[in-house]
Amino acid sequence: MRSRTIFVILSCLYMMAQKPCYSQEINSAEKGHTVDIRITVSDAEEKVPIGLARVILQTDGKVIAQGETNIVGQLWFREIKPGSYKITAWFVGYETYSDSIPVDENHTAYAMKLVPQNNKLKGVNVYGQRELGASTIDIRTGDQSFESETYHVPPTAQMTNLIQENVTGAARAPTSEVHIRGQHGEFTYYIDGIPVPLGVFGGLNEVVDPKVIDHATFITGGFPAEYGGQMSAIIDLHNRVPTGSFHLDASTYAGSYLVLNGAKPFSPGAEVASGPSSSAPGDTLGGQVGPFRALNSNGQDLSISDHLGKLGFYFSGSRQETDRRIDTPVPNLFHDHGFDYFLYGKFDYIISDVDYITANLNFGRTYTQVPYDPDVQIASDLQETTNSFQALSYFREINSQSDQQENLFIGAYARQGGLIYTPGDIDPPNFQFTSKYTDDTAKSYRLFENRDFNTTGVRSAYEKRLSHGFMYKVGINFSSTTGRENFSSQDSLNNPGPSVHSPFTGSDFGAFAESDWRVLDWTSLEMGVRYDQHIAPDVALQRQVNPRLRWNFLIDENNSAYIYYGKLFMPTNIEGLRSIAENVSNAVMPTYPERSDFYEMVYTHSFSIGLRLKAAGFYKHSHPFTDDATIGNTAIKTPFNISSVKTTGIELSLSYNDPGTPLSGHLNSSIIHAIGYGPLTGGFLPPSSDGAGTDLDHDQRLSFVADINYQPEDWFINLEATYGSGLSNGFPQSVAVYKTGLFDFNQAAHTTPYWILNFGAGYVFNLLGETFFKPSLYVTNIFNHIHLIKGAYTTGASWEEPRNMVFKIAYHL
Repeated sequence: MRSRTIFVILSCLYMMAQKPCYSQEINSAEKGHTVDIRITVSDAEEKVPIGLARVILQTDGKVIAQGETNIVGQLWFREIKPGSYKITAWFVGYETYSDSIPVDENHTAYAMKLVPQNNKLKGVNVYGQRELGASTIDIRTGDQSFESETYHVPPTAQMTNLIQENVTGAARAPTSEVHIRGQHGEFTYYIDGIPVPLGVFGGLNEVVDPKVIDHATFITGGFPAEYGGQMSAIIDLHNRVPTGSFHLDASTYAGSYLVLNGAKPFSPGAEVASGPSSSAPGDTLGGQVGPFRALNSNGQDLSISDHLGKLGFYFSGSRQETDRRIDTPVPNLFHDHGFDYFLYGKFDYIISDVDYITANLNFGRTYTQVPYDPDVQIASDLQETTNSFQALSYFREINSQSDQQENLFIGAYARQGGLIYTPGDIDPPNFQFTSKYTDDTAKSYRLFENRDFNTTGVRSAYEKRLSHGFMYKVGINFSSTTGRENFSSQDSLNNPGPSVHSPFTGSDFGAFAESDWRVLDWTSLEMGVRYDQHIAPDVALQRQVNPRLRWNFLIDENNSAYIYYGKLFMPTNIEGLRSIAENVSNAVMPTYPERSDFYEMVYTHSFSIGLRLKAAGFYKHSHPFTDDATIGNTAIKTPFNISSVKTTGIELSLSYNDPGTPLSGHLNSSIIHAIGYGPLTGGFLPPSSDGAGTDLDHDQRLSFVADINYQPEDWFINLEATYGSGLSNGFPQSVAVYKTGLFDFNQAAHTTPYWILNFGAGYVFNLLGETFFKPSLYVTNIFNHIHLIKGAYTTGASWEEPRNMVFKIAYHL
């Protein structure tokens, strides 16, 4: 790790016109005043700014404010009451320094020069002095934030694992999915201010690889007007270019479930000599696995970074291989080989101390064998997905005066994706069309899919502070999507069936205006309005005006609360299969955007022992609601509508962290009920109805995630426990009359509740200079609790992964 120091300057700026910064002795007339603090973080030796450095402000052991610097090393803390504070700043590869400081007219600049990490003579506990928890709560906003330095999961983990484990109200779901607040995976990533439209699922890394994330902020409610699109959650990601000169990181891992393949280890068993698994008794893996019965899992990762003057760059690439890629709807494991490849690049260019440019580029490709029919234990279908994203962001600080701050953001992005699904020759046709284009609706077909799309867009935002107590922000977002749909089918004699071969095009446009008005010392109003417009194939122009209002109660420096109302408009992906539904199915109604009324109340509290609490309650009425369904036994999905869905939830979150200790942890708990009413329309679904009310297939009442991380200087131990009361078991008819109360579990229509415990541990061996070597071990599902995660409903069934052990070796230069 780097052995440098941080130089931090704090500038105490004026709160109001004619009002000076406060001093240690505060007269009674000034006690109600607050000030804004501007912080600049730079390298003490190279004198270059440090972006994404974390800074926290504390008093009496309670966190008052926290945040990270931008690329030019600047950060604002606003509405800080006069007093003496402890400030702590840290960044990967630098020593952390904490000090008690007064901020007044005599201390407008404060410098912190930090001890080099390799200086062991002074006994500095590096990790213990700087670590926050993997998941923490921002007392002022109620948002949760994520720190990658204390996030320890197997290298096989997906981005959806990170979300599920660190976001309150998130429920575990089948492969490549996570349900947030009763919503089916409709969330949006933001990278350097750029939205990443969701595309084709199926890749281990989707569009974002968790290994390249430095930290993230999760917004699940209180949405400002600037956010639109798919927004069960907004996931604001920050990917960093390491400071200093050349860095190289390389790692490799290997893991296995060590299953028995129907026989004792090293005994003959009933395997076939080669090829996929067969229908022979006891054979679940096929001849490719061999007598060791070890399901192969391995991967490699390489990243480099450097700075050339004002230009910083970071490149990473990873490869993953597994013999168990997609969950199968049976408790036994099956051999389904797969590969994932992921490339990522980031560039930062500092134009001046007031503006900079940053760019992100990535590409991912996944090759997967899909188990088609587990009754005869074959894995012959093939699926290939591609995902890529490019973004260029420009930030400029037009005015840096405290009460006149003015900023401009302009960004452009492009998004590409594709899905190729090919069933195996031995797959039995089993999908039936309810179509006006086929004479025999009882005939069964195999389905083929070859879909690709390209999205380009721009986003801009301008904000201006007119006074200490009032600011406004306006902006637009526009994206256009084009692509081609090649969907086809074959009967048992390989004769062609219904098909769609056509291009498609569409667009999304949004414009917003919002303001933040500090009405009194104890309260503020965030008011905004947003206009959304959605154009998609086979759908008339869709649009909506969305007012948003958030009333904040600034009780004191340790307590805050807000109430919120927002009208939401969530368009579906333009590359969805609506045109297929229109042309080959009796379900002639297209899939429409989701429209919702969303209400929320939130309270946050900071304790003096490093503990933070968030309690939230929310209600959302969607009319219509958007869900998606899997077509037959394929990996092809299509969106559809439920006429009306009501979602109610209560959440409680706790996070513990203290920069002075190596122990951190968090608890996310929620009880959420999502129930649907009325007709199901759109997609491939035949006409049906939820009637008087049915629990959605992603309705899981109770969800808990508890994480404890102990991370002294050179090693870590991490324990994580996950509990769920169960998703749909696929038999909604098991409940004669659905009770609609939040605590009416309707358990007969849900899977059995479960507990899963995971473990991770690692040690850092320091070599010459900044070089180190780090082995780590991960064990998931320690007690090997095999259970049904979700039964077959609108999507396929999925079982829990058995106990898995993964060993990883990492090297840093």
